[in-house]
Amino acid sequence: MMVGTQLKPSAIHGLGVFLLEPVRAGALIWRFDTRVDRIYTDDEINALPEHVQRYLRTYCTWHQGLGLYVLCGDNGRYFNHSDAPTTTSNAVSFGDDHAARDLAIGEELTSDYRTICDRVRLNGLDFLDSTGVTLKPRPSPASASASR
Repeated sequence: MMVGTQLKPSAIHGLGVFLLEPVRAGALIWRFDTRVDRIYTDDEINALPEHVQRYLRTYCTWHQGLGLYVLCGDNGRYFNHSDAPTTTSNAVSFGDDHAARDLAIGEELTSDYRTICDRVRLNGLDFLDSTGVTLKPRPSPASASASR
């Protein structure tokens, strides 16, 4: 994370990432960093205990072209999905995330999962949580009101 954040309960789903400082539109929010983030192959994940496999498949993004899973080692793994996200990403798994607009202290950072994870982009928004339950991300309040 390139900005100060904290985890708190989210109205979208479970925990969310909330800003501790204001961020200007276009500012860098998250960037892949090998000192913090971890990369896994399918074989590496399959060699782990089942509960760890479920965790990683829930919180990693998948880059199909490289055949790699990326686990954010910081609060970035808790970004919730939104059809009207507060961040934009310029690439799957290894992209930079920027503020989609000016963001205030306390706002939740969200991402459109279809832009950061090939598994979601190719298979839709259904995914398994860490207990193996299939979830559909609830729309954010902004996208819910836009669809009415």
